[in-house]
Amino acid sequence: MFAAGLIAEPRDTSVQLHPIGGNLDGATSISIIPSGEIYITERGKHRLLKLNRLGTRIDSVGSQGRSDYRFDRPVSVNATNGLKIYVADQNNERVQMFDRRHQYLSTISADIIDGESRLRPVALTVSRTNDLYVYDSERFKIFVFDNNGNQSGEINLRQHGIRSVDQMKISGPELLLFDAHNGVIHRFRSDGSYLNFISGFAGALAIFGTDQHIWSLYNDRIVQKNQRGSLVATFTIGEPVQSASDLAIRGSRAYILTPSQLWTATL
Repeated sequence: MFAAGLIAEPRDTSVQLHPIGGNLDGATSISIIPSGEIYITERGKHRLLKLNRLGTRIDSVGSQGRSDYRFDRPVSVNATNGLKIYVADQNNERVQMFDRRHQYLSTISADIIDGESRLRPVALTVSRTNDLYVYDSERFKIFVFDNNGNQSGEINLRQHGIRSVDQMKISGPELLLFDAHNGVIHRFRSDGSYLNFISGFAGALAIFGTDQHIWSLYNDRIVQKNQRGSLVATFTIGEPVQSASDLAIRGSRAYILTPSQLWTATL
């Protein structure tokens, strides 16, 4: 019998990857809504894809261009709860917003950002309080917008000595910035104040945040840690992942997005 208060040993389990959505052209980002439907930005074809939970394509938005509903290298998507969908339209220097029926709502561009003439959005994420965070890779800034698309703040990463951001995710009330080069994750409060960084992510390809955990993907495993960086579980992957664009966790399933294929595994 275990004594009360003992900390459980980290789990180590093997999992198998299964392909569900293929023939992708430069897929960059994945977002899964509560109903299980999957959104993917496909940079090579300048469009946003919607798949069902089995990976079958059920809709798409966009082609190359500058007008509403068109994209030029879309790189990041956050579909929130399915009612509002944000897409970082990198080369058009904007974020486009759509409703659940994929009807165009509005655009966020440099025009509404104080003191900025350009916006280079390469990553975006949405907090539990519906604040939108947009990372500008040229200015090393994160611009913050409220649910109506009005700017409510900004985070200057240079002030924190951060010059490399590969992914930006939400974990509970915290904003996570993944620096793959240095193998660390920087933690911010939702108000933009810096908390600290967590090391131990050297070699990680992608990360994902849930309410209480930080997940990271490697060539041969998926790792689950708590928000302090302590190991919770390791899921060894039967067939190594050679490259990955993004990672998502929904319930007991992991979704691994590569530039050409979507994979899933039961954890």
